[in-house]
Amino acid sequence: MERHKQDYQLSSESILRPVYRGVLVGLLVGILVGVFRLLIEKLLTQVRTLYQESHDKPYILIVIIAFSLTVALIVAFLIKSDPNIKGSGIPHVEGELKGLLHPNWCSVAWRKFLGGVLAISSGLMLGREGPSIQLGAMAGKGLSELMKAGRTEQRILIASGAAAGLSAAFNAPIAGLLFVVEEVYHHFSRMVWITALVASLVANFISLNIFGLNPVLAMPKKLAFLELHQYWIYLLLGLLLGISGYIYEKAVLNIGRCYTILGKICHLPAPFYVVLAMLFLFPIGYFFPQLLGGGNSLIVSLPSSSVGIWTAFLYLVIRFVWSMLSYGSGVPGGIFLPILTLGALSGMVFGLGIVELGIISRQFLPLFVTLGMAGYFGAVSKAPLTAMILVTEMVGDLRQLMALGIVTLVAYLVMDLLKGEPIYEAMLDKMSPKKATSVVEPTLIELTVSEKMAGKRVKDLLLPKNVLITTQLHTGEAEVVSGDTVLQVGDTIFLVVNEPEIGAVRAYFMS
Repeated sequence: MERHKQDYQLSSESILRPVYRGVLVGLLVGILVGVFRLLIEKLLTQVRTLYQESHDKPYILIVIIAFSLTVALIVAFLIKSDPNIKGSGIPHVEGELKGLLHPNWCSVAWRKFLGGVLAISSGLMLGREGPSIQLGAMAGKGLSELMKAGRTEQRILIASGAAAGLSAAFNAPIAGLLFVVEEVYHHFSRMVWITALVASLVANFISLNIFGLNPVLAMPKKLAFLELHQYWIYLLLGLLLGISGYIYEKAVLNIGRCYTILGKICHLPAPFYVVLAMLFLFPIGYFFPQLLGGGNSLIVSLPSSSVGIWTAFLYLVIRFVWSMLSYGSGVPGGIFLPILTLGALSGMVFGLGIVELGIISRQFLPLFVTLGMAGYFGAVSKAPLTAMILVTEMVGDLRQLMALGIVTLVAYLVMDLLKGEPIYEAMLDKMSPKKATSVVEPTLIELTVSEKMAGKRVKDLLLPKNVLITTQLHTGEAEVVSGDTVLQVGDTIFLVVNEPEIGAVRAYFMS
Protein backbone atom coordinates (compact mmCIF):
# COMPACT_ATOMS: atom_id res chain seq x y z
CA MET A 1 0.00 0.00 0.00
CA GLU A 2 2.88 2.36 0.79
CA ARG A 3 4.31 1.78 -2.68
CA HIS A 4 0.96 2.58 -4.32
CA LYS A 5 0.77 5.76 -2.27
CA GLN A 6 4.26 6.68 -3.44
CA ASP A 7 3.29 5.97 -7.06
CA TYR A 8 0.15 8.12 -6.79
CA GLN A 9 2.13 11.00 -5.32
CA LEU A 10 4.37 10.68 -8.37
CA SER A 11 1.37 11.37 -10.64
CA SER A 12 0.60 14.72 -9.00
CA GLU A 13 4.17 15.90 -8.54
CA SER A 14 5.78 19.15 -9.63
CA ILE A 15 6.97 19.46 -13.20
CA LEU A 16 10.53 19.75 -11.91
CA ARG A 17 10.86 16.15 -10.82
CA PRO A 18 10.19 14.62 -14.27
CA VAL A 19 12.66 17.13 -15.74
CA TYR A 20 15.28 16.20 -13.14
CA ARG A 21 14.76 12.49 -13.79
CA GLY A 22 14.96 13.06 -17.54
CA VAL A 23 18.25 14.92 -17.25
CA LEU A 24 19.81 12.10 -15.22
CA VAL A 25 18.60 9.43 -17.64
CA GLY A 26 19.66 11.47 -20.68
CA LEU A 27 23.17 12.05 -19.36
CA LEU A 28 23.70 8.39 -18.51
CA VAL A 29 22.21 7.02 -21.73
CA GLY A 30 23.81 9.66 -23.94
CA ILE A 31 27.29 8.70 -22.76
CA LEU A 32 26.62 4.96 -22.84
CA VAL A 33 25.04 4.88 -26.30
CA GLY A 34 27.44 7.50 -27.66
CA VAL A 35 30.43 5.28 -26.81
CA PHE A 36 28.55 2.22 -28.14
CA ARG A 37 27.85 3.96 -31.45
CA LEU A 38 31.39 5.36 -31.75
CA LEU A 39 33.05 1.98 -31.22
CA ILE A 40 30.81 0.33 -33.84
CA GLU A 41 31.48 3.01 -36.44
CA LYS A 42 35.27 2.97 -35.94
CA LEU A 43 35.58 -0.83 -35.90
CA LEU A 44 33.21 -1.38 -38.84
CA THR A 45 35.22 1.08 -40.95
CA GLN A 46 38.36 -0.94 -40.21
CA VAL A 47 36.64 -4.22 -41.11
CA ARG A 48 35.47 -2.83 -44.47
CA THR A 49 38.98 -1.57 -45.18
CA LEU A 50 40.49 -4.97 -44.39
CA TYR A 51 38.05 -6.72 -46.74
CA GLN A 52 39.04 -4.31 -49.53
CA GLU A 53 42.76 -4.79 -48.87
CA SER A 54 42.35 -8.58 -48.88
CA HIS A 55 41.92 -8.47 -52.68
CA ASP A 56 45.62 -7.58 -52.97
CA LYS A 57 46.80 -9.35 -49.83
CA PRO A 58 45.02 -12.73 -49.49
CA TYR A 59 46.51 -13.44 -46.06
CA ILE A 60 44.36 -10.60 -44.68
CA LEU A 61 41.25 -12.63 -45.52
CA ILE A 62 42.57 -15.46 -43.34
CA VAL A 63 43.07 -12.96 -40.51
CA ILE A 64 39.51 -11.65 -40.99
CA ILE A 65 38.05 -15.17 -40.91
CA ALA A 66 39.98 -16.14 -37.78
CA PHE A 67 39.05 -12.89 -36.03
CA SER A 68 35.36 -13.11 -37.05
CA LEU A 69 35.01 -16.70 -35.82
CA THR A 70 36.63 -15.73 -32.53
CA VAL A 71 34.15 -12.87 -32.22
CA ALA A 72 31.32 -15.31 -33.00
CA LEU A 73 32.39 -17.61 -30.18
CA ILE A 74 32.64 -14.74 -27.70
CA VAL A 75 29.17 -13.49 -28.66
CA ALA A 76 27.79 -17.04 -28.43
CA PHE A 77 29.02 -17.44 -24.87
CA LEU A 78 27.56 -14.04 -23.95
CA ILE A 79 24.16 -15.12 -25.32
CA LYS A 80 24.40 -18.45 -23.52
CA SER A 81 25.09 -16.72 -20.20
CA ASP A 82 22.11 -14.34 -20.59
CA PRO A 83 19.57 -14.99 -23.39
CA ASN A 84 17.96 -11.59 -22.72
CA ILE A 85 20.64 -9.95 -24.88
CA LYS A 86 19.50 -11.78 -28.03
CA GLY A 87 18.29 -9.84 -31.02
CA SER A 88 17.06 -6.29 -31.12
CA GLY A 89 16.11 -5.88 -27.46
CA ILE A 90 13.03 -3.78 -28.22
CA PRO A 91 10.61 -6.70 -27.62
CA HIS A 92 12.36 -7.27 -24.29
CA VAL A 93 11.74 -3.64 -23.32
CA GLU A 94 8.08 -3.94 -24.33
CA GLY A 95 7.82 -7.14 -22.29
CA GLU A 96 9.28 -5.45 -19.24
CA LEU A 97 6.92 -2.48 -19.49
CA LYS A 98 4.01 -4.94 -19.70
CA GLY A 99 5.24 -6.73 -16.59
CA LEU A 100 6.06 -9.93 -18.49
CA LEU A 101 9.86 -9.86 -18.22
CA HIS A 102 12.16 -8.91 -15.36
CA PRO A 103 15.80 -9.18 -16.56
CA ASN A 104 18.81 -8.26 -14.46
CA TRP A 105 19.67 -4.79 -15.79
CA CYS A 106 23.41 -4.99 -15.06
CA SER A 107 23.81 -8.43 -16.67
CA VAL A 108 21.95 -7.32 -19.80
CA ALA A 109 23.67 -3.93 -20.06
CA TRP A 110 27.31 -5.02 -20.15
CA ARG A 111 26.68 -8.15 -22.21
CA LYS A 112 24.51 -6.29 -24.72
CA PHE A 113 27.12 -3.55 -25.01
CA LEU A 114 30.00 -5.94 -25.63
CA GLY A 115 28.04 -8.39 -27.76
CA GLY A 116 26.47 -5.60 -29.82
CA VAL A 117 29.79 -3.91 -30.54
CA LEU A 118 31.42 -7.18 -31.60
CA ALA A 119 28.51 -8.47 -33.71
CA ILE A 120 27.61 -5.26 -35.53
CA SER A 121 31.18 -4.08 -36.14
CA SER A 122 32.10 -7.47 -37.59
CA GLY A 123 29.93 -6.58 -40.59
CA LEU A 124 26.73 -8.48 -39.80
CA MET A 125 23.78 -6.62 -41.31
CA LEU A 126 22.37 -5.46 -37.99
CA GLY A 127 21.45 -2.08 -36.56
CA ARG A 128 22.72 -0.30 -33.48
CA GLU A 129 19.37 1.29 -32.59
CA GLY A 130 17.62 -1.77 -31.08
CA PRO A 131 20.54 -2.50 -28.75
CA SER A 132 20.76 1.25 -28.02
CA ILE A 133 17.11 1.26 -26.96
CA GLN A 134 17.63 -1.76 -24.72
CA LEU A 135 20.84 -0.28 -23.28
CA GLY A 136 18.95 2.93 -22.55
CA ALA A 137 16.10 1.03 -20.91
CA MET A 138 18.48 -0.97 -18.72
CA ALA A 139 20.32 2.21 -17.74
CA GLY A 140 16.97 3.70 -16.73
CA LYS A 141 16.16 0.60 -14.71
CA GLY A 142 19.54 0.68 -12.98
CA LEU A 143 19.03 4.34 -12.12
CA SER A 144 15.59 3.56 -10.68
CA GLU A 145 17.08 0.89 -8.42
CA LEU A 146 19.76 3.32 -7.29
CA MET A 147 17.03 5.86 -6.48
CA LYS A 148 14.90 3.12 -4.81
CA ALA A 149 11.95 4.12 -6.98
CA GLY A 150 8.55 2.41 -7.01
CA ARG A 151 7.46 0.27 -9.94
CA THR A 152 5.53 3.07 -11.63
CA GLU A 153 8.53 5.37 -11.55
CA GLN A 154 10.76 2.51 -12.63
CA ARG A 155 8.64 1.96 -15.75
CA ILE A 156 8.83 5.68 -16.51
CA LEU A 157 12.63 5.61 -16.27
CA ILE A 158 12.82 2.46 -18.40
CA ALA A 159 10.63 4.03 -21.10
CA SER A 160 12.58 7.30 -20.93
CA GLY A 161 15.88 5.44 -21.20
CA ALA A 162 14.56 3.65 -24.29
CA ALA A 163 13.61 6.99 -25.88
CA ALA A 164 17.01 8.45 -25.03
CA GLY A 165 18.71 5.38 -26.53
CA LEU A 166 17.00 5.86 -29.89
CA SER A 167 17.67 9.60 -29.76
CA ALA A 168 21.40 9.08 -29.19
CA ALA A 169 21.62 6.33 -31.83
CA PHE A 170 20.02 8.43 -34.59
CA ASN A 171 20.20 12.05 -33.36
CA ALA A 172 16.41 12.01 -33.45
CA PRO A 173 14.98 13.15 -30.09
CA ILE A 174 11.37 13.69 -31.20
CA ALA A 175 11.28 10.32 -32.95
CA GLY A 176 12.70 8.74 -29.78
CA LEU A 177 9.79 10.13 -27.78
CA LEU A 178 7.20 9.16 -30.40
CA PHE A 179 8.59 5.64 -30.77
CA VAL A 180 8.23 4.98 -27.06
CA VAL A 181 4.69 6.39 -26.96
CA GLU A 182 3.51 4.78 -30.22
CA GLU A 183 5.34 1.45 -30.20
CA VAL A 184 6.76 0.65 -26.75
CA TYR A 185 4.70 2.28 -23.97
CA HIS A 186 1.43 2.54 -25.96
CA HIS A 187 0.17 5.43 -23.86
CA PHE A 188 0.64 9.20 -24.00
CA SER A 189 1.07 9.82 -20.28
CA ARG A 190 2.18 13.16 -18.84
CA MET A 191 4.39 11.29 -16.39
CA VAL A 192 6.13 9.55 -19.27
CA TRP A 193 6.38 12.09 -22.06
CA ILE A 194 7.97 14.88 -20.03
CA THR A 195 10.69 12.63 -18.65
CA ALA A 196 11.20 10.89 -22.00
CA LEU A 197 11.42 14.16 -23.94
CA VAL A 198 13.96 15.67 -21.56
CA ALA A 199 15.99 12.44 -21.59
CA SER A 200 15.90 12.34 -25.41
CA LEU A 201 17.02 15.96 -25.75
CA VAL A 202 19.87 15.56 -23.25
CA ALA A 203 21.05 12.30 -24.84
CA ASN A 204 20.88 13.90 -28.27
CA PHE A 205 22.94 16.87 -27.05
CA ILE A 206 25.67 14.52 -25.88
CA SER A 207 25.52 12.60 -29.16
CA LEU A 208 25.80 15.81 -31.18
CA ASN A 209 28.93 16.73 -29.23
CA ILE A 210 30.48 13.37 -30.16
CA PHE A 211 29.36 13.05 -33.80
CA GLY A 212 28.68 16.62 -34.91
CA LEU A 213 25.60 18.55 -35.99
CA ASN A 214 25.01 16.97 -39.40
CA PRO A 215 21.90 14.75 -39.64
CA VAL A 216 22.73 11.04 -39.58
CA LEU A 217 21.34 10.47 -43.10
CA ALA A 218 21.79 13.92 -44.62
CA MET A 219 21.16 13.62 -48.35
CA PRO A 220 24.11 14.83 -50.47
CA LYS A 221 21.67 16.29 -52.98
CA LYS A 222 18.80 18.68 -52.32
CA LEU A 223 15.41 16.99 -52.46
CA ALA A 224 13.31 17.79 -55.53
CA PHE A 225 9.55 17.39 -55.39
CA LEU A 226 6.95 16.07 -57.80
CA GLU A 227 4.20 18.21 -59.27
CA LEU A 228 0.66 17.77 -57.96
CA HIS A 229 -0.46 15.92 -61.07
CA GLN A 230 2.27 13.32 -60.39
CA TYR A 231 1.08 12.44 -56.86
CA TRP A 232 -0.27 9.13 -58.14
CA ILE A 233 3.36 7.99 -58.07
CA TYR A 234 3.36 8.37 -54.26
CA LEU A 235 0.28 6.13 -54.03
CA LEU A 236 1.93 3.44 -56.15
CA LEU A 237 5.14 3.62 -54.11
CA GLY A 238 3.19 3.31 -50.86
CA LEU A 239 1.37 0.25 -52.24
CA LEU A 240 4.63 -1.48 -53.16
CA LEU A 241 6.27 -0.61 -49.82
CA GLY A 242 3.30 -1.98 -47.90
CA ILE A 243 3.49 -5.29 -49.76
CA SER A 244 7.29 -5.40 -49.34
CA GLY A 245 6.97 -4.66 -45.62
CA TYR A 246 4.51 -7.54 -45.22
CA ILE A 247 6.94 -9.92 -46.97
CA TYR A 248 9.77 -8.70 -44.73
CA GLU A 249 7.74 -9.31 -41.57
CA LYS A 250 6.84 -12.86 -42.55
CA ALA A 251 10.47 -13.61 -43.41
CA VAL A 252 12.01 -12.16 -40.25
CA LEU A 253 9.50 -13.89 -37.97
CA ASN A 254 10.21 -17.29 -39.54
CA ILE A 255 13.94 -17.17 -40.32
CA GLY A 256 14.65 -18.73 -36.93
CA ARG A 257 13.20 -22.02 -38.20
CA CYS A 258 15.91 -22.19 -40.87
CA TYR A 259 18.59 -21.84 -38.20
CA THR A 260 16.91 -24.52 -36.09
CA ILE A 261 17.17 -26.94 -39.01
CA LEU A 262 20.78 -25.92 -39.78
CA GLY A 263 21.67 -26.19 -36.10
CA LYS A 264 20.42 -29.77 -35.97
CA ILE A 265 22.35 -30.66 -39.12
CA CYS A 266 25.57 -29.06 -37.81
CA HIS A 267 24.95 -30.12 -34.17
CA LEU A 268 25.13 -26.50 -33.00
CA PRO A 269 23.17 -25.25 -29.96
CA ALA A 270 21.13 -22.08 -30.50
CA PRO A 271 23.61 -19.58 -28.97
CA PHE A 272 26.22 -20.70 -31.51
CA TYR A 273 24.12 -19.97 -34.60
CA VAL A 274 26.19 -16.79 -34.84
CA VAL A 275 29.05 -18.95 -36.17
CA LEU A 276 26.89 -19.86 -39.17
CA ALA A 277 25.95 -16.20 -39.67
CA MET A 278 29.63 -15.27 -39.82
CA LEU A 279 30.35 -17.99 -42.36
CA PHE A 280 27.52 -16.75 -44.57
CA LEU A 281 28.90 -13.20 -44.35
CA PHE A 282 32.43 -13.79 -45.69
CA PRO A 283 31.61 -13.83 -49.45
CA ILE A 284 29.56 -10.62 -49.12
CA GLY A 285 32.37 -8.94 -47.21
CA TYR A 286 34.86 -9.91 -49.90
CA PHE A 287 32.81 -8.92 -52.97
CA PHE A 288 30.50 -6.23 -51.56
CA PRO A 289 32.14 -4.66 -48.46
CA GLN A 290 30.05 -1.51 -48.93
CA LEU A 291 26.94 -3.54 -48.04
CA LEU A 292 28.21 -4.61 -44.61
CA GLY A 293 26.83 -3.30 -41.33
CA GLY A 294 23.60 -1.50 -40.54
CA GLY A 295 23.53 0.41 -43.81
CA ASN A 296 23.68 4.12 -42.96
CA SER A 297 26.70 4.78 -45.19
CA LEU A 298 25.01 2.89 -48.04
CA ILE A 299 21.84 5.00 -47.67
CA VAL A 300 23.79 8.26 -47.79
CA SER A 301 25.72 7.15 -50.89
CA LEU A 302 22.68 6.06 -52.93
CA PRO A 303 21.40 9.45 -54.21
CA SER A 304 24.78 10.51 -55.63
CA SER A 305 25.74 7.08 -56.98
CA SER A 306 25.51 6.13 -60.63
CA VAL A 307 24.16 2.62 -60.01
CA GLY A 308 21.62 1.28 -62.46
CA ILE A 309 18.33 -0.38 -61.65
CA TRP A 310 19.67 -3.95 -61.77
CA THR A 311 22.62 -3.16 -59.53
CA ALA A 312 20.29 -1.47 -57.04
CA PHE A 313 17.97 -4.48 -57.20
CA LEU A 314 20.92 -6.82 -56.56
CA TYR A 315 21.88 -4.73 -53.52
CA LEU A 316 18.27 -4.96 -52.31
CA VAL A 317 18.20 -8.76 -52.62
CA ILE A 318 21.57 -9.17 -50.89
CA ARG A 319 20.61 -6.84 -48.05
CA PHE A 320 17.25 -8.59 -47.61
CA VAL A 321 18.68 -12.12 -47.49
CA TRP A 322 21.72 -11.35 -45.36
CA SER A 323 19.76 -9.13 -42.98
CA MET A 324 17.58 -12.18 -42.34
CA LEU A 325 20.61 -14.43 -41.89
CA SER A 326 22.22 -11.96 -39.50
CA TYR A 327 19.15 -11.33 -37.34
CA GLY A 328 17.88 -14.91 -37.41
CA SER A 329 21.06 -16.14 -35.71
CA GLY A 330 19.95 -14.37 -32.51
CA VAL A 331 23.02 -12.15 -32.14
CA PRO A 332 22.70 -8.83 -30.27
CA GLY A 333 21.70 -6.43 -33.03
CA GLY A 334 18.65 -4.65 -34.34
CA ILE A 335 16.49 -4.52 -37.45
CA PHE A 336 15.64 -0.81 -37.20
CA LEU A 337 18.43 0.49 -39.44
CA PRO A 338 18.37 -2.56 -41.75
CA ILE A 339 14.65 -1.86 -42.31
CA LEU A 340 15.46 1.73 -43.24
CA THR A 341 18.20 0.48 -45.58
CA LEU A 342 15.83 -1.91 -47.32
CA GLY A 343 13.33 0.92 -47.62
CA ALA A 344 15.94 3.22 -49.13
CA LEU A 345 16.96 0.55 -51.66
CA SER A 346 13.31 -0.18 -52.47
CA GLY A 347 12.72 3.54 -53.07
CA MET A 348 15.86 3.69 -55.21
CA VAL A 349 14.78 0.72 -57.35
CA PHE A 350 11.30 2.20 -57.76
CA GLY A 351 12.74 5.61 -58.64
CA LEU A 352 15.16 4.15 -61.17
CA GLY A 353 12.28 2.20 -62.67
CA ILE A 354 10.21 5.29 -63.40
CA VAL A 355 13.35 7.10 -64.59
CA GLU A 356 13.78 4.29 -67.14
CA LEU A 357 10.16 4.86 -68.21
CA GLY A 358 10.89 8.54 -68.75
CA ILE A 359 8.37 9.71 -66.14
CA ILE A 360 10.93 11.56 -63.95
CA SER A 361 14.62 12.45 -64.07
CA ARG A 362 17.43 11.24 -61.78
CA GLN A 363 17.28 14.46 -59.75
CA PHE A 364 14.26 12.97 -57.93
CA LEU A 365 16.13 9.88 -56.68
CA PRO A 366 17.05 11.38 -53.27
CA LEU A 367 13.33 11.96 -52.68
CA PHE A 368 12.47 8.32 -53.43
CA VAL A 369 15.27 7.07 -51.18
CA THR A 370 13.79 9.17 -48.36
CA LEU A 371 10.20 8.13 -49.05
CA GLY A 372 11.24 4.49 -49.24
CA MET A 373 12.70 4.60 -45.73
CA ALA A 374 9.58 6.13 -44.18
CA GLY A 375 7.08 3.94 -45.99
CA TYR A 376 8.92 0.67 -45.41
CA PHE A 377 9.52 1.35 -41.73
CA GLY A 378 5.99 2.68 -41.23
CA ALA A 379 4.58 -0.54 -42.68
CA VAL A 380 6.83 -3.00 -40.81
CA SER A 381 6.61 -1.27 -37.44
CA LYS A 382 3.01 -0.07 -37.91
CA ALA A 383 4.18 3.14 -36.24
CA PRO A 384 3.61 5.67 -39.06
CA LEU A 385 4.07 8.84 -37.00
CA THR A 386 7.42 7.62 -35.72
CA ALA A 387 8.44 6.69 -39.27
CA MET A 388 7.65 10.14 -40.65
CA ILE A 389 9.35 12.10 -37.86
CA LEU A 390 12.33 9.73 -37.65
CA VAL A 391 13.14 10.03 -41.35
CA THR A 392 12.59 13.79 -41.26
CA GLU A 393 15.03 14.20 -38.36
CA MET A 394 17.59 11.83 -39.85
CA VAL A 395 17.50 13.44 -43.31
CA GLY A 396 17.26 16.98 -41.92
CA ASP A 397 14.65 18.24 -44.40
CA LEU A 398 11.17 19.26 -43.26
CA ARG A 399 9.83 20.08 -46.72
CA GLN A 400 8.96 16.51 -47.69
CA LEU A 401 6.36 15.94 -44.93
CA MET A 402 3.38 15.92 -47.31
CA ALA A 403 4.95 13.30 -49.56
CA LEU A 404 6.13 11.31 -46.53
CA GLY A 405 2.64 11.38 -45.08
CA ILE A 406 1.02 10.04 -48.26
CA VAL A 407 3.53 7.23 -48.84
CA THR A 408 3.68 6.18 -45.19
CA LEU A 409 -0.10 6.19 -44.77
CA VAL A 410 -0.67 4.09 -47.89
CA ALA A 411 2.06 1.62 -46.88
CA TYR A 412 0.56 1.38 -43.38
CA LEU A 413 -2.97 0.79 -44.76
CA VAL A 414 -1.75 -1.93 -47.12
CA MET A 415 0.09 -3.64 -44.24
CA ASP A 416 -3.06 -3.46 -42.13
CA LEU A 417 -5.27 -4.86 -44.89
CA LEU A 418 -2.84 -7.77 -45.26
CA LYS A 419 -3.25 -8.41 -41.50
CA GLY A 420 0.37 -7.59 -40.75
CA GLU A 421 1.26 -7.09 -37.10
CA PRO A 422 3.54 -4.48 -35.51
CA ILE A 423 6.87 -6.25 -35.85
CA TYR A 424 8.12 -5.78 -32.28
CA GLU A 425 4.82 -6.94 -30.76
CA ALA A 426 4.89 -9.99 -33.01
CA MET A 427 8.43 -10.74 -31.85
CA LEU A 428 7.36 -10.38 -28.21
CA ASP A 429 4.50 -12.85 -28.79
CA LYS A 430 6.93 -15.38 -30.30
CA MET A 431 9.08 -15.12 -27.18
CA SER A 432 6.14 -16.39 -25.03
CA PRO A 433 7.31 -14.21 -22.13
CA LYS A 434 4.33 -15.12 -19.94
CA LYS A 435 6.04 -18.43 -19.23
CA ALA A 436 9.30 -16.67 -18.41
CA THR A 437 8.21 -14.76 -15.33
CA SER A 438 6.89 -15.79 -11.95
CA VAL A 439 6.57 -12.22 -10.68
CA VAL A 440 2.96 -11.28 -9.92
CA GLU A 441 3.31 -7.90 -8.25
CA PRO A 442 0.49 -5.34 -8.05
CA THR A 443 1.45 -1.92 -9.41
CA LEU A 444 -0.17 1.38 -10.31
CA ILE A 445 -0.68 2.41 -13.93
CA GLU A 446 -2.13 5.55 -15.49
CA LEU A 447 -4.54 5.61 -18.44
CA THR A 448 -6.54 8.24 -20.29
CA VAL A 449 -10.28 7.62 -20.73
CA SER A 450 -10.99 7.15 -24.44
CA GLU A 451 -14.18 7.78 -26.39
CA LYS A 452 -14.84 4.04 -26.19
CA MET A 453 -14.96 4.08 -22.39
CA ALA A 454 -16.52 7.52 -21.85
CA GLY A 455 -19.92 7.46 -20.17
CA LYS A 456 -19.51 3.96 -18.71
CA ARG A 457 -19.82 3.27 -15.01
CA VAL A 458 -16.89 1.54 -13.34
CA LYS A 459 -19.02 -1.41 -12.21
CA ASP A 460 -20.02 -2.08 -15.84
CA LEU A 461 -16.44 -2.56 -17.04
CA LEU A 462 -15.32 -6.10 -17.90
CA LEU A 463 -11.98 -6.04 -16.09
CA PRO A 464 -9.93 -8.91 -14.63
CA LYS A 465 -10.96 -9.57 -11.04
CA ASN A 466 -7.65 -8.35 -9.61
CA VAL A 467 -7.84 -4.88 -11.23
CA LEU A 468 -8.87 -1.90 -9.09
CA ILE A 469 -9.56 1.63 -10.38
CA THR A 470 -8.61 3.92 -7.52
CA THR A 471 -8.76 7.53 -8.74
CA GLN A 472 -10.04 9.68 -11.59
CA LEU A 473 -8.53 13.09 -12.31
CA HIS A 474 -11.16 15.45 -13.73
CA THR A 475 -10.23 19.09 -14.55
CA GLY A 476 -7.24 18.80 -12.24
CA GLU A 477 -9.26 17.49 -9.27
CA ALA A 478 -8.78 13.98 -7.85
CA GLU A 479 -11.95 11.92 -7.37
CA VAL A 480 -12.04 8.63 -5.46
CA VAL A 481 -13.67 6.02 -7.72
CA SER A 482 -16.64 3.87 -6.72
CA GLY A 483 -18.71 1.41 -8.72
CA ASP A 484 -21.12 4.17 -9.74
CA THR A 485 -18.41 6.57 -10.94
CA VAL A 486 -18.93 7.55 -14.56
CA LEU A 487 -15.78 7.70 -16.68
CA GLN A 488 -15.37 10.93 -18.63
CA VAL A 489 -13.44 11.27 -21.88
CA GLY A 490 -9.98 12.79 -21.53
CA ASP A 491 -9.81 12.21 -17.79
CA THR A 492 -6.92 10.31 -16.22
CA ILE A 493 -7.60 7.18 -14.20
CA PHE A 494 -5.24 5.22 -11.97
CA LEU A 495 -5.50 1.44 -11.74
CA VAL A 496 -3.85 -1.13 -9.51
CA VAL A 497 -3.09 -4.23 -11.61
CA ASN A 498 -0.85 -7.28 -11.46
CA GLU A 499 2.16 -6.63 -13.68
CA PRO A 500 1.56 -9.48 -16.16
CA GLU A 501 -1.91 -8.04 -16.85
CA ILE A 502 -0.73 -4.51 -17.75
CA GLY A 503 -0.77 -5.15 -21.50
CA ALA A 504 -4.25 -6.72 -21.48
CA VAL A 505 -5.72 -3.92 -19.37
CA ARG A 506 -4.22 -1.23 -21.59
CA ALA A 507 -5.50 -2.99 -24.70
CA TYR A 508 -9.01 -3.21 -23.16
CA PHE A 509 -9.13 0.53 -22.54
CA MET A 510 -7.47 1.64 -25.76
CA SER A 511 -8.63 -0.76 -28.49
